[in-house]
Amino acid sequence: MRRAFICILIIFGVNLPSMYYGWYIKWWWTDIILHFSGGFCVGMFMSDYLKSHLKDGAVLKNLIIVLGTTVLVGVLWEFAEYIANQTLIDWVYETFKVTAYFMGDLKDTIGDLLLDILGALFFFTVHSLQRGNTHKTEALT
Repeated sequence: MRRAFICILIIFGVNLPSMYYGWYIKWWWTDIILHFSGGFCVGMFMSDYLKSHLKDGAVLKNLIIVLGTTVLVGVLWEFAEYIANQTLIDWVYETFKVTAYFMGDLKDTIGDLLLDILGALFFFTVHSLQRGNTHKTEALT
């Protein structure tokens, strides 16, 4: 779980300067990398956190649990972006003199959620192959 937590902290650590320096606007692929990586890290975290609920031989069930919890986190993140977009833009500009950009349109939101899912799916696949047994989903150590 430590690796997953560090991974999530790195995502947050890159997200802050990305917003401050406008990397999301300057480099269009920044958002893609962070959402895919975020899905990967959340998938890793959820796989470890929920390992007592993941069963040997239940590949589909395990995949649904890991992807489902990752989607939940992704949807909550998109709600947070929406709320920040509605409430923090003026405050951020007045305080830091930075034009904030928290979210795009519906196409952007759907793309973000898809990248979260693909990141978690990539984690699940790599982790399953690394274990040498596609139905074992024990935590990464």
